[in-house]
Amino acid sequence: MDKIFFIGIVIGVLTRLIMLNLEQKQYPTQPNVLIAQLVLAFVASALGALLVPALIERSYTSITFLSLAAEQFRQVRENRRDTLTELEDKQLVPRGNALIEEIAKTYEVRNYMCIISSFFTVACYYLITSEFKIGDNITILISTAFGIVLAFILKKMIKRDSIGDIADVKIVDIAFENNSILKVGSLSGITNVGLKSEREKFLKHGIGIEIIPKDKNYINASIIQDPGQRQTIAYNLYSRLGLYRQKNEPVFTPIPRRNPENESIVIAYLPIEKNEEAVIQAVKSTPIVSSARGKNIALKNYVIGRKDGK
Repeated sequence: MDKIFFIGIVIGVLTRLIMLNLEQKQYPTQPNVLIAQLVLAFVASALGALLVPALIERSYTSITFLSLAAEQFRQVRENRRDTLTELEDKQLVPRGNALIEEIAKTYEVRNYMCIISSFFTVACYYLITSEFKIGDNITILISTAFGIVLAFILKKMIKRDSIGDIADVKIVDIAFENNSILKVGSLSGITNVGLKSEREKFLKHGIGIEIIPKDKNYINASIIQDPGQRQTIAYNLYSRLGLYRQKNEPVFTPIPRRNPENESIVIAYLPIEKNEEAVIQAVKSTPIVSSARGKNIALKNYVIGRKDGK
């Protein structure tokens, strides 16, 4: 019992560590946040490992601890949401409510993944012990291998799609019409840049981005046009590549705009280092937030650009 209990905890914490790689790829993290998540993973894993022997002993009252744990994890979600919301004013490019909610929800869900992996690791041990006459050490090895495989399966299950899965990204020209009207690609009238020095910065450091929905699909178009998703794209660019602007230069803040001709999104972006390939990869790696899905389902059979729509 003691061995499999600690192995269940280790598998649960390992599950969280495996998923941290995905999280760090999408959101910048700090050491104190990492430590807090590992502690929560330990608590969640211990609960999952204890649940199996409690059920075997028919100690059903111990299940109430799961409800208490769920309440604590929901509190973690709320605390993370509040913290990120308070930091919004300090960002040159804000995350937006959609991304903040997505991050907070992710923090909660991944604690449940620790409970699941540790629970099934210990359950596998007890199942093999009761049904098959196999040595204890071999049973522990089988349960450990099962837990590790389950951890990778859980990671794959909760992996979210990214912009690269639903849209093509290409670099387009930045220009000015009528001396001051910003034009990105074929879309004009994005904003009025009055100062000559600011126009020169756009032309020298700026990169024009166009995000085009794949397969001319309206569902894909509705996702990238969602206000929360647009802000998530802008923030992902900023968090990965920085922004060539000061706090008192709002004109350089990337503002995604819709191009009605092909339902694409265009952005004029000024990275610290003008690297077009890095910009494309940053846009493609942007996670699709949950709030951007499930819209315009009635248009799923329509094709962008066709007069009859189909």
